[in-house]
Amino acid sequence: MFQSEKSMTLIMFLVPLVWALSGVSAKYLSFYISEDEVVVYRFFLSALSTFPLLLWMKIPIKISLKNFVICILLAFFLIGNYRTYFMGMQRGAVGLGAALVTVLIPIFVYVMMIFSKKSKPILKDWLALTIGAIGVALMLNLEQMNLDTLVSGGNIYFVLAALTYAMFTVAASYMKNIHVLTINLYVCLIGFLIDWNLSYDSNHLFTLWTMDFIFWINMLFVSFIAGTAITALYYMGIRIIGSKKSSAFSILTPFFAIALGAIFFEEMITIKNAIGILMAVSALVVLNDLKLKNMIPFQ
Repeated sequence: MFQSEKSMTLIMFLVPLVWALSGVSAKYLSFYISEDEVVVYRFFLSALSTFPLLLWMKIPIKISLKNFVICILLAFFLIGNYRTYFMGMQRGAVGLGAALVTVLIPIFVYVMMIFSKKSKPILKDWLALTIGAIGVALMLNLEQMNLDTLVSGGNIYFVLAALTYAMFTVAASYMKNIHVLTINLYVCLIGFLIDWNLSYDSNHLFTLWTMDFIFWINMLFVSFIAGTAITALYYMGIRIIGSKKSSAFSILTPFFAIALGAIFFEEMITIKNAIGILMAVSALVVLNDLKLKNMIPFQ
């Protein structure tokens, strides 16, 4: 089933859907626990589910000293990402927040690549960045906001979440000869140990037994499904249908996020926000040199 390019292309539609659903789960979790708790639990459960997957797929667990040092750096970036994303979900809108993070990450990555001289932008890329920046400004309603509004509405946390994940992505690009799931295992283990020792109150463990099924469904979803399983699926997609075609599906995430925000929390977006999303997504299409036909399973 997974070896067919057409069937894999259809299955890859699950990737942006799950990414968007993870925002919904984060919002529900914010009703139960703090960012200190969600980071520790998510790291632990993700590592717990990644290890048997590595054994099943016969992926080497061995890691070089250089890659291990980078994993420590990645763990700090991912801690920042988890914390700020969760804090944004506590305060802001699920749909717009998830869409904002999704469009900002590749823009931040591209800008970082320019400064690191890994990429030499041409005129169309500069135009795309400009359009993307205007789109993000419309999504944030920047013209009517001050710092207090950005913080209270959660948007500043979404921006920081995108920035820290972009830093994670750029740093991870320096790792060589290591599987993405092996990286995930070490980063989650290191992140768990760091956050457990620096910020977690062990008394919270006793409250876990009082949590209802809604908490556990969402906790397991963000850890096992949105974390480990979707990472494995995305990697399989890259292997079977190629990285360019696989990355095209991320363009769908903002639209899934907005739809799910409306379904689960009755969130509404303004016409200005919608225009901003379309502008930002259009910029990503140009920056990633994607073609819309790459997202259509059957032609």
